[in-house]
Amino acid sequence: MLEEKNQFILSITPLIRIPLVRDQFFFYLADEKLPTGTLVSIPLFKKKVEGIVIESKNDFSRIGGMTLKKIEKVLEKNFLTKDQLTLAKYISDYYIISLGVVLKNFVPKRIDSHYIKQDIKNEPRKINSEKKIILTDEQNSSVKIIIKKNADKFLLFGPAGSGKTEVYIHSILELKKQNLKSQFLILVPEKTLTPQALERYGAYFPEKEIVLMSSNLSKGAYFANWQSIKSGEAKIIIGTRMAVFAPFRKLALIVIDEEQDVSFKQWEMNPRYDARVASEKLSELHECGLIRGSATPSVESYFKTKDNQYTLLTLSNSYSPKSKAKVHSTIELVDMKKERWTHNYSCISKKLKNEIAYALKNNLQTILFINRQGMSNFSVCNDCKTVLKCPNCDRALIFVNSGEYKCPHCKFIASVIPSCSKCQGIEFKNIGLGTQKVEKEVRDLFPGARILRLDSSGVNEKNFQKRAYEEFSRGLIDILIGTQMITKGWDLPRMALASVIDADNMLTLPDFRVGEKAWQDLIQLSGRVSRPGAKFPGRVIIQTYHPENKIFALVNQNDYQNFYDQELPDRQILRYPPFGKIAKLVFEDYNQKKVAKETERLYNFLTAENADFKINAVADCFIPKVRGKYRKQLILKYNNKLPKTILDILRSLPTGWIIDIDPISII
Repeated sequence: MLEEKNQFILSITPLIRIPLVRDQFFFYLADEKLPTGTLVSIPLFKKKVEGIVIESKNDFSRIGGMTLKKIEKVLEKNFLTKDQLTLAKYISDYYIISLGVVLKNFVPKRIDSHYIKQDIKNEPRKINSEKKIILTDEQNSSVKIIIKKNADKFLLFGPAGSGKTEVYIHSILELKKQNLKSQFLILVPEKTLTPQALERYGAYFPEKEIVLMSSNLSKGAYFANWQSIKSGEAKIIIGTRMAVFAPFRKLALIVIDEEQDVSFKQWEMNPRYDARVASEKLSELHECGLIRGSATPSVESYFKTKDNQYTLLTLSNSYSPKSKAKVHSTIELVDMKKERWTHNYSCISKKLKNEIAYALKNNLQTILFINRQGMSNFSVCNDCKTVLKCPNCDRALIFVNSGEYKCPHCKFIASVIPSCSKCQGIEFKNIGLGTQKVEKEVRDLFPGARILRLDSSGVNEKNFQKRAYEEFSRGLIDILIGTQMITKGWDLPRMALASVIDADNMLTLPDFRVGEKAWQDLIQLSGRVSRPGAKFPGRVIIQTYHPENKIFALVNQNDYQNFYDQELPDRQILRYPPFGKIAKLVFEDYNQKKVAKETERLYNFLTAENADFKINAVADCFIPKVRGKYRKQLILKYNNKLPKTILDILRSLPTGWIIDIDPISII
């Protein structure tokens, strides 16, 4: 009788959040057997939602005459590949997040083909025609090892100018000869690095084989590129962290450039995945090689080479393939206390002012790094010295050059004339530095200079980072001012001067990675002006009120092994990565008492468990109130895996809890 009905039961995961305490799929009926990965429309409660078919089987007798709903519509068969489903399940399990939420990231917005053609017409790409580079012996050796062990994992360690990108490209060229259908994934941490990546890879591969996967693409262009990857037409896939979700046919190599960068981790929303972890799973699924490349590798990555999980490939200290001449930069500390003694109250020291003037005179380029946006860090009431804060977040408002006070978290903008919450005063003093204030001072000092500010307030504009890179690389910009995104990746021969305007600001956070992060940013910045074939040796000016800090001596030595050896003992004592793993549990709610009660409840529940892990006491988050919600956190330290009893507890947490596995910080 069932065969006459010719119906099938489908296990479908809706693309929504499902509580982890229950199965991550629902059963539906269909008139045909649908392949795994099919995209369908289904009724769920009173809504219609999209879902992915996980399994399809013949109908069977159901206990108690249970009735099932039918699917609404088949949107596309075989929409997701089996490898994508396996990766999604892995991310769901590893980061303790609903499978439907993860799968939603794998499903792009489907656009009609007519609109796609109209959309991608406006995305022209300039392909670089520069002369192909002849590899050094070191580069050739690295390429040969990568090809020979093409299913292994590697850490390619070499300073700026040592030719890591050439190793990536020539490894791809060799692997492509072995199988013309192979695909290659190149991950970069920032959207600002994609224009240069497109230019470099465009010098070696046909334009039709290269696609970009990044959030700055229009929906039509993104879907067109997604389809090109799925069809196999796209061979070179360049993208930010979201590119790991693409429907690859057969990957032959994965490259993670600037692997130390925290931007590979999504930490502001679910799923809080790390593209580096996802890439390791991808390399296993496709049985392909994985290269992490960096001039300043993370402590965890370098530790993996000592633990024989990765093969270490080293490029020496910046030798030019043609001249063999050593490339270097001079690093100089400027004590800003002495600047104040000489009555210089500008954020630009006399030394830096002279160096900028010299660079401008010789038609050289300068980059100025500041770790904050806006005109100031915070503002205080002139009368009672109370900090002007956002009413929705426990966060100081920053003053911007439009004359407004803004919150960097919820985008709240104060009234035209804000008042002090304590004494109702209306006059405020702006304290500290931001990118906009630095820009204003530099424009006042050098009115004839061509200046561009590059921070996250501008990169959301369409093609902003592409225009910025093109203008800077063509010499149309003299001075680039920006946040962290300018410290890495941009390798241009006329960049001769780099400066950290306020280095102390990089060392103030109470986090175990703060020294590592500062060291990496400073070395990366130095690398931007240590270029092969440069007419002038690069100069780096670090402005600080605390020149005695040991991190500056380590930067001046540019000795990674020394830095690593000093960093490791403290981590081992405190069981921080790489000697253990961390889970950050954050509870947020509009009710402050509920937050305190719920976090204490979980803390007591977890400490009662006799399991191999450590838990810190309940603490306020570094920013204890965001968008009107109060926040407290717990930090769990464990070995490679959370004990099953703890996992079961975490999976049953109510709404309001945020689970962050391998967080970028513990504050």
